[in-house]
Amino acid sequence: MGFFSITTSGFLAAYALALGCNNFQIGILAALPFLAQPIQILAIPLVERFRRRKIITLASWIPAQLLWLPIALIPLFLNVPSSSAVALMLVILGIRGVFASVTACSWNSWLRDLVPQQVLGSFFARRQMRANLAAMTFGLVASFFVTYWQGLAPTGNEALGYTFPLLFGAVFLGLASPLFMSMIPEPLMQPSPKPQPSFFSTISIPFRDGNYRCLLSFLLLWGLALNMSIPFFAVYMLLRLGLPLSAVIGFRVS
Repeated sequence: MGFFSITTSGFLAAYALALGCNNFQIGILAALPFLAQPIQILAIPLVERFRRRKIITLASWIPAQLLWLPIALIPLFLNVPSSSAVALMLVILGIRGVFASVTACSWNSWLRDLVPQQVLGSFFARRQMRANLAAMTFGLVASFFVTYWQGLAPTGNEALGYTFPLLFGAVFLGLASPLFMSMIPEPLMQPSPKPQPSFFSTISIPFRDGNYRCLLSFLLLWGLALNMSIPFFAVYMLLRLGLPLSAVIGFRVS
């Protein structure tokens, strides 16, 4: 979550602007994680077939984290701002989204079997609280560094201020994540009942529940409203209000 705070929200949007993104490309950047989500459906047969969720999680999460390295190094190899820098970042992030979706499928199933049902809510609440503290800390530190760098950097080298936090996060935070993942025990997957229903009948079962359909409708409308505006909050504050990145991140965590 410490690294996640560096690679999302205002920080990534500000980096994208430094590479030359326009508003349409910022929208694509925000949509990429959601466009990759259906890959989780394709990952289900993979998990069911091999039934080794730790191996699948690590095998997909490590390359997903390593892909942040070429993203961070774009200002060193390409002229910025430029359309080629933007295109390369979007392509790499799209590939990363595929790996991350496979990770999410196996990781969520793994955690669900690992954490006892009676403490599931309290466990994830404590986990989220600590993750938020880590995200606030690293996000603010990274944003202050970028603001400091831009005050000293020669003209044309402002984008390098994002390179150093991304490299630090990818090496020391992002790659620490699979290291600790490897230490977590993995419960054996329970054998699937036989005969198994078809895939489409399985995913259609929840839709027969009226309460589930209401929840789904709420989440659809809520997500639509949020994701039509949130990606551009940071852009508005950076470009229209002229706020430094540290202030943008500060508003996000306050």
